[in-house]
Amino acid sequence: MHKTAGHGDAARTALGAHLHGHTTDRNQEDNRKNMKQVLALALALVAVAVALPRAKRAAYELPDGVEFLVGSVKTSFTCPAKNGYFADVDNNCQIFHVCNVVSKDDGSTEVQQYSFLCGNQTVFNQFSLTCALPEDAIPCRSSQDFFYLNDRLGQEKVNLHDESDLQRAVPLIPRYQQAPFKA
Repeated sequence: MHKTAGHGDAARTALGAHLHGHTTDRNQEDNRKNMKQVLALALALVAVAVALPRAKRAAYELPDGVEFLVGSVKTSFTCPAKNGYFADVDNNCQIFHVCNVVSKDDGSTEVQQYSFLCGNQTVFNQFSLTCALPEDAIPCRSSQDFFYLNDRLGQEKVNLHDESDLQRAVPLIPRYQQAPFKA
């Protein structure tokens, strides 16, 4: 005997579909609430991270592995009481420092020192104030002779180099010793 679906079976099917749809709606609503809570928590964490005081970069705070490029880092350089970029001669000019004089509210000054590592196989060229290949840079031991160039930084209508600076630097740069240089 073959049984056909009666009116009661159709009602149960409709009720099941209704309940299933209701359950799906409830699950979607719960998921939305959970997502809102997760989003609120994430925003709160970001707000806390932004509000935390940031530690200032210290002198000789260099990347991990610096000793593979430089060897044992000598921490003997201290900034003079003036702004500028300075080669670290004791570290073969593979490290350089940015010095920044800051005036405090009480009238005193503080000299901030930030240390940086030049890229592999480069040195800080005190003449150009950039990291360069050694053959394109003044010798490290001559760097202090060019510290005065920092005094020109930030001055309007003053070039970083003048003719006398070029005459002093060019004979020191290995690449220019190989071929004649015309300024």
